[in-house]
Amino acid sequence: MTAKEVTVKECGRCGHKWSSSIAVPARCPHCGTYHWQGESTEYSCFVCGHTWFSRTSKIPMRCPKCKTRSWQTGPKTFSVKNIDVKDKNVKTVMDHYRRGRGCVEIAMKTGIALSSVINIVKSYSGEGHPPRM
Repeated sequence: MTAKEVTVKECGRCGHKWSSSIAVPARCPHCGTYHWQGESTEYSCFVCGHTWFSRTSKIPMRCPKCKTRSWQTGPKTFSVKNIDVKDKNVKTVMDHYRRGRGCVEIAMKTGIALSSVINIVKSYSGEGHPPRM
């Protein structure tokens, strides 16, 4: 009768170490993954915050939870164009906005382009949330 050789194995996903008499165990006894051998890459979605391990060595195209393709970069952020504070449009737009008017209404009443109105409001309102439309 021969004695089986016991070796120490380490899971590349959870880091668990265990003694095994099987040369290549099928699963990690701690986390249950079949992909315990070698290094695992953990991915995290910037949109929903979900973290996961990929089954392959390829970079995933989508987040498995929220299904977004922009999981690596997060949602697109709004870039504010440089606006001259001394511009009379800034004063006009912000006066209307502080009186409770929305961006579309301001653009229609003043003749200023809607994109400019939105840029001005986002730059100078300081509310921390999207402007009223």
